Amino acid sequence: MAVTTFANHKGGVGKTDEVEGTAAELAIRGRRVLAVDLDPQGNLSRRMGYQEHELAERPTIAEAIRDQSERTLRASLLPCQWEQDWAANITLVPSRIELEERISEAGVPLSWQRLAACLTPLIGEYDDILIDTPPTIGHLLHLALVASDSVVGVTTPTYDAVRGIYRLKAFIENEKQRAGLGLRCRLIGVVVNMKRTNVVTHEERTDALINRFGDLVWQPALPLRAAVEDAGERAEPPQNAGKEVRDIFVARVDSYLKATAA
Repeated sequence: MAVTTFANHKGGVGKTDEVEGTAAELAIRGRRVLAVDLDPQGNLSRRMGYQEHELAERPTIAEAIRDQSERTLRASLLPCQWEQDWAANITLVPSRIELEERISEAGVPLSWQRLAACLTPLIGEYDDILIDTPPTIGHLLHLALVASDSVVGVTTPTYDAVRGIYRLKAFIENEKQRAGLGLRCRLIGVVVNMKRTNVVTHEERTDALINRFGDLVWQPALPLRAAVEDAGERAEPPQNAGKEVRDIFVARVDSYLKATAA
């Protein structure tokens, strides 16, 4: 069983697409997946079938972290609403804007342990726990990293996004050196999204990542496809964008399973 965070402090790189696509492919293979929406924007929650107003009167990840409560977390669980039969293998921990309130609690002693405390009792019930994070290197990401075994960096082949991956790796290494934090996670992969063919800078940024991280850069890159964005707009998994996208997530999940088993 793996708890994996998907991260980059640069926004717009496809983190939510990556969590969706990974959850979908794992579910297709019969694995039980818990998808945790740790972004106050709630994009993963919407894409798995829940509008913000539907979550207004029920517990979400925000309340579970506030209470540091397994019970509250369990009360927040919702089934993925995708129409495919395999979607029954995916359970969502939803989010809403109130999650922003947890950021101000960063200075509270041991606050960084709260997500881990909520998730740990559920670990044996799922094969994979996937955490979608906001574009930040701050308290919410710290909560996710402390709760995780593994981290996947998600980027586009652009200067700012690639720099975000370098900063993510440095942040993990620096936090591991701080006494008492219990950070055990490791970077297991980097995925490149929205790559355009015949764009020199995209090739250069991808090559720079490969030179820096080697086999940790999972191939192939996901090309820029309007159909992937359309699937997100329709609250569908990215695999609905077509065979090319489905095949890429098959390859990425093969890499994910190999890395998390190591």
